[in-house]
Amino acid sequence: MLMEERFLLVNFKQYERSTLKQGEKLLEKFSEITVKGGAFVGYSLPAYDIRLAEKFRGMNILAQHVDPVPAGAFTGKISMDALTQLGIRGSLLNHSERRLDPEVIENTLRLAKEKGIRIFLCVENAEEAEKYSRMGASFISYEPPELIGGDVSVSTARPSVIRDVVRVCTAHGSKVLVGAGIKNERDVKRSIELGASGILVASGIVLSESPAEKLGEFIKAMLAE
Repeated sequence: MLMEERFLLVNFKQYERSTLKQGEKLLEKFSEITVKGGAFVGYSLPAYDIRLAEKFRGMNILAQHVDPVPAGAFTGKISMDALTQLGIRGSLLNHSERRLDPEVIENTLRLAKEKGIRIFLCVENAEEAEKYSRMGASFISYEPPELIGGDVSVSTARPSVIRDVVRVCTAHGSKVLVGAGIKNERDVKRSIELGASGILVASGIVLSESPAEKLGEFIKAMLAE
């Protein structure tokens, strides 16, 4: 398996232009972008669109949420067995728009490890980052909720917190992604300079005038030496 050094996750959320037929069109455009070795570019889709993983098998399709359950009598849940059968090996978890109880997070991390599912766990501060990296979370995504969807990037507003998050997570072997308000190449480069392994971005790409072009720019900035 590729030993990735940089990570870029595009959260499609549930915008009209990134779901159903429009979401499929976005993936078609994104599939034309060449990604160099050493980088993982993933696309996190809502539950009703993760079926697209079967069509876009060459892309890293992730879920936006997963529950700590296997196949079985779990109405309304998203099971890990279903994800793996679709070829999906990763999911966001605990996004500020879908916060979870600590016990649920711990159970999900434990089962995901057994099932081979990568969990990109969202946290709101350095304290949460340390708590969950101690639990064995491989990927921590730091996103201050007040900056999500805004015009001020986390790398500009919270550089010292990013450093703190990177420090505590690195001590426990977790990689750090940062998100919230990332809109341009400068924001991406600054995040990497602060020690992050990558970024989690939604509106900065999905709602831009040219999403595919913007994604290409972000990938280039992320891999710049």
